[in-house]
Amino acid sequence: MRLRIYLDVLRTPFVARLLSSAVVGRMPTAMAGLAIVLLVREGGGSYAVAGVVAGTYSIALALTSPLLGRLVDRVGQTRVLVGCAVTSGLSFAALAWAGRSASPVVLAGLAALAGGSIPPVAACMRALWSDLLGPGGQLQAAFAVESTVQELIFVVGPPLVALLAAALSPAAAVLGTGALLLLGVGVFAATPASRAWRPQRRAADWAGALRSPGIRAVLATIVLLASAFGTVEVTVVAGAEQLGSRTLAGPLLALWAVGSMAGGLAFGSRVTDRGPEQRMVPLLALVVAGIALLAVASGLAQLGAGMVLAGLGIAPAIACLYLLVDRLAPAGTVTEAFTWVTTAFSTGFAIGNALGGSLVHRVGTDRAFLIAAAGVAAAALLARLRRPALAAAPAGMPEVADGLGRTG
Repeated sequence: MRLRIYLDVLRTPFVARLLSSAVVGRMPTAMAGLAIVLLVREGGGSYAVAGVVAGTYSIALALTSPLLGRLVDRVGQTRVLVGCAVTSGLSFAALAWAGRSASPVVLAGLAALAGGSIPPVAACMRALWSDLLGPGGQLQAAFAVESTVQELIFVVGPPLVALLAAALSPAAAVLGTGALLLLGVGVFAATPASRAWRPQRRAADWAGALRSPGIRAVLATIVLLASAFGTVEVTVVAGAEQLGSRTLAGPLLALWAVGSMAGGLAFGSRVTDRGPEQRMVPLLALVVAGIALLAVASGLAQLGAGMVLAGLGIAPAIACLYLLVDRLAPAGTVTEAFTWVTTAFSTGFAIGNALGGSLVHRVGTDRAFLIAAAGVAAAALLARLRRPALAAAPAGMPEVADGLGRTG
C-alpha cells in the first residue's frame, strides 16, 4: 500500500525529475561538512579547528538562506538558483585550491562564501509540491517520499567523500561537492515546473514567515535536533579514527542514512488520525534511544549497527516537520518558510560541529554521543510543550490548513 502511494506521487509529471536533480544538487548537505573536516585535518589542523571551519560554512548558509528564499518568493526560482549555484561552485573550487597551504582564517572565509551562496533548491522543490499535487493525501505522501529519498544524499555523500579523499585527496572531495551542486541545480532550474513557478501575493510584513508562532516553534525544534546531528557527525569521525581510519566515517554516516531510509519507508506515508505534531514526538524518542546506544558500542560492527538504529526515526520525523511548515506558513512565504528550515538545520549543525569537536577532546566520544542524545530529547520535549502552536492553522489560510488536517 505504501509503495503504491509512493509510485503514484513519482508518476506525477515533473516530480521524479525534480526529486532526482534536487538530490544531486543537495549533495553538499552530506558532503561539505565531512570534506571540510578532512581537508583541515590533512593540513594539520585539530578537530576543534576543523569543527569551526565546517561550522562557518553552516553559519553562512544559515544566515543567507532566508534572504534567498524571500528573493525567490518575489522574483521566481530560475535566476536565484542559477546565480547561487555558480557562485557556490566557484567557492568550493577556491576552497579546494587553498587546501593545505591556507590559514584557518582563509579556509573559514572560503567556506563561508561557499555556504552563503548555496542555492535554496530544497525550499524551491517543497514550494512546488502544493502546485503539482494539491493539498491532501498526495501532499503528505510527497513529503514522505522526499524525506526518504533525500537520505540517498547521506547514503552516497559521505562514502563518496571518503572514496575521493582516500583515492585522491580531501581537496578532490571538496571539488566533487561543488561539481555535483552545479549539475543538480542546473537540471532542476531547467525543469518547466520550476521555470513556470510564480510566487503568491504576500502581506507587507518584515517578519515574513516568522510571524507564525507555529513556524517559530518548528524552527526551534529543528535547531535542537540539528545540533545533536552535528555533534554526532564530528564524533563519528573521531570514533572512526580511534578504530583505525578517519575514512571509515563515510560508511558509518551512510549507515545512519540507511536506517533513516528504512524508517521513512516503514512509517513515512502511514495515514492516521494523529496530526504530524503528535506523530513527531515518539519518532524523536526513537532517535534518542538509537544515539544513546552509540555510547556503548565497542567495535566497528556494533557502531555500524547502532548508526542504523539511530537513523530509524529521522526521515519520518522530518516529514512531519515539513508538513507542519507547509501548513503553518503564511500566504506568499512558503519558500522563505522552507529556507528558514534550512537556516535552522544549518545553525544547529554549526553548533553541533563546533560542540562535537570540543566534546571529543574534553570528554571523549562516548559522552559526546550521550550529549547528542540529550539534544534530541530536548527537541522532543520542546515539540511536546509547543504542540498547541504546532496544531494551529495560520490566519487567512483555512483551506490549506483544513486540507492538510485531513491527511492526519
